[in-house]
Amino acid sequence: MLAPEKVIAVREAIITFVNQKLDRLGLSVQSLDTQFADGVILLLLIGQLEGFFLHLKEFYLTPSSPAEMLHNVTLALELLKDEGILNYPVSPEDIVNKDAKSTLRVLYSLFHRHKLRGSADGVPQGAPR
Repeated sequence: MLAPEKVIAVREAIITFVNQKLDRLGLSVQSLDTQFADGVILLLLIGQLEGFFLHLKEFYLTPSSPAEMLHNVTLALELLKDEGILNYPVSPEDIVNKDAKSTLRVLYSLFHRHKLRGSADGVPQGAPR
């Protein structure tokens, strides 16, 4: 279990990382807890990081119901599992319901994979040591 100040530092590092990756799309994130609930930003982030092109017919760009949000988040989690990025179960319902721990777990998996790629010593860049 991380100390509260470590959790804050990790959250801030993840927000910075996410915003760097989404900047190309003209998007930014302020709240990890709420802005990923509909799956749209999560799918766009995965596309940026993994080099995927997701056809707009595959997901709801402006989901208008919990079912559409669930579709988006489920698709995102399946992509992460297929790529070997998410190695533990996360419920799509938890993310749609804005469960901070589940959302952070998913984002940390992406952060960890891509920060490790960018560092020679295997220690994530920008992460607390």
